[in-house]
Amino acid sequence: MAVFVDRNYAPEGADREEEYLAEFIERSGAGAARANDAPGEEEYLALFMAHSLEEPQSRSELVNDSYLHRGLEIKYSKFVSGYSRLDPGSGVGLVRLSSASVTPEGFNVYSDGATLMCYSLLGEGEVVVNGRGIKLRKYDFIWLDCASRPHFRALPGRSWECAFVRVQGAADSPLFAHACRLLRSEGLIQLTFGAGTRFRSLIWQLLSPRTESGPDPEAVYAHLLLSLFLEVDLAIVSASARQVIVPDIIAAIQSYLERNYSRSISLDALSHTFSISKYHMSREFKRYVGKSPNDYLIDIRLDRAKELLVDSKRTISEIGQLVGIPNTNHFLYLFKNREGLTPSAFRKQRI
Repeated sequence: MAVFVDRNYAPEGADREEEYLAEFIERSGAGAARANDAPGEEEYLALFMAHSLEEPQSRSELVNDSYLHRGLEIKYSKFVSGYSRLDPGSGVGLVRLSSASVTPEGFNVYSDGATLMCYSLLGEGEVVVNGRGIKLRKYDFIWLDCASRPHFRALPGRSWECAFVRVQGAADSPLFAHACRLLRSEGLIQLTFGAGTRFRSLIWQLLSPRTESGPDPEAVYAHLLLSLFLEVDLAIVSASARQVIVPDIIAAIQSYLERNYSRSISLDALSHTFSISKYHMSREFKRYVGKSPNDYLIDIRLDRAKELLVDSKRTISEIGQLVGIPNTNHFLYLFKNREGLTPSAFRKQRI
């Protein structure tokens, strides 16, 4: 993979990307010693971040502001280099974690030696890969080879918030072998991780600045990443073990709950809306979704509550009202019971 460092160009096959990152760090800390016409620290940072998303054609393109921000607004970014110590045979090198807003104009990704995970947090978008458009909405996940030159874009008139995990190196770990095998053979993996899933919780932890505050953050990030990879592997194994096609009525009930979670919804009202016995509905819903309609609805509400706790300054009582749990005491009980901590403690951890 080609890398630009200052005015020098390192051709494919040169030293590893980590070494260029180390040089970037060393240069960015030596601002006083640089000549007046040398690039500043911000320019080095912009250069490295831009390279992490898209293969450059020239150094001038890398440091051009319009290039950096076209189609993508990065909200959080973190580099993790210690995963290989936890899983030395994995082939995984430098990992970049980021959350971003994608515009309809979109952005391209290219690298011969990297893969990219994209998890749709909010809104709806599309990934165009090998001439095929793959629509992604909230909870959808895709893991693909960056050599396929995918293009990410929000749908016209829509906002699209995503979490990205860019993995340098050809992943070949025996710990999540099914995912690695499928990624090599098919070039991409498509899954869905809904509200209340462990995968989504891990994404929250990886993107939280609070995760950096411990005594050994690299070890924490490495274990969280391994857990994330294992969740993908487990989902693939589970899907291959039972090829279940969710009936249209169950999918319609899921969609209805996701759209109307803020309203008061009872099993009786739900069964009336879909003209189905509430006992049969509950049994079939749990069979195909893995949880009851009520538990599914609670997971959606608490997932939305977590977003509001992080992204707004609304009170706990207001957030409970907005997500369809108007009784504050009941909201506190549900949140503590499901998440293991109070809404206030959750908010403080993410500040």
